Amino acid sequence: MAAFTSESAVRLKFQVTDTASVPQDLVLKSIEDAHEEIVRCLDPAVDQTSPEETLVLGETLLAGAHLLKSLAAKDAVQHKEVVVGGQRVDTGKRYAALMALSNQSGEQAWETLRPYLRESSGAVEAVVTDTTPVLG
Repeated sequence: MAAFTSESAVRLKFQVTDTASVPQDLVLKSIEDAHEEIVRCLDPAVDQTSPEETLVLGETLLAGAHLLKSLAAKDAVQHKEVVVGGQRVDTGKRYAALMALSNQSGEQAWETLRPYLRESSGAVEAVVTDTTPVLG
């Protein structure tokens, strides 16, 4: 099933215009991941062939959250320490800021999507097993 949002919608919503540092493949993968996540939770009665604007917005926000998380990971991997005169110079708090924006966008996405999600029947988060002594 095709995604509800588009690359241009995600780029516009999150003001991501630099296609060199944020390539098309990264945006499309974020959209794909968000769409798969949403479809698993959608109420079966929701029309997926011509989705409502609010559903599109929710997917756009969730795709943006995935994109920001990817950009934060990239920043963490490429982060280089700068030392001047024996003192470490902080190059900024980009990682933390990107993760905070990602979390905020994800929360906003799920809040926006709430009317389209199936009722939760108290899904089991974890399966509990009998306790087994480890140290005798």
